[in-house]
Amino acid sequence: MLLAHWTYTREEWKAFHRWRLLNKSFFHYVWYWLKPRKHKRVPEIRITPESIWTNEKPESFHENGRQFQRVNIRDTGKLNVMEICYDAGQGSREIKIPIPKGKLREAIEVQEKLLSY
Repeated sequence: MLLAHWTYTREEWKAFHRWRLLNKSFFHYVWYWLKPRKHKRVPEIRITPESIWTNEKPESFHENGRQFQRVNIRDTGKLNVMEICYDAGQGSREIKIPIPKGKLREAIEVQEKLLSY
């Protein structure tokens, strides 16, 4: 069952990518600005009760020995980010997904559905 299918503008995806790198470390953020960029396709995200699909690549959070823990929506200033946490057997992991502009209400509905599974 598909809970959400989101596409992004190039600017939204770049803002998310910068935010994610800055939260890793300042070095990652600086490296982002120094390395030559390849023109990559802006991904589309599909959310199901068991996994997140980025284009055609799935990342499971509720199957194959993985146990869903929680889902949060964070306001990071310029964008909202959905964080899905799960236990992969060797500790907690987190999937971070940007919420496209105008999709916050849909993201809250997805959050409620994930919490009810």
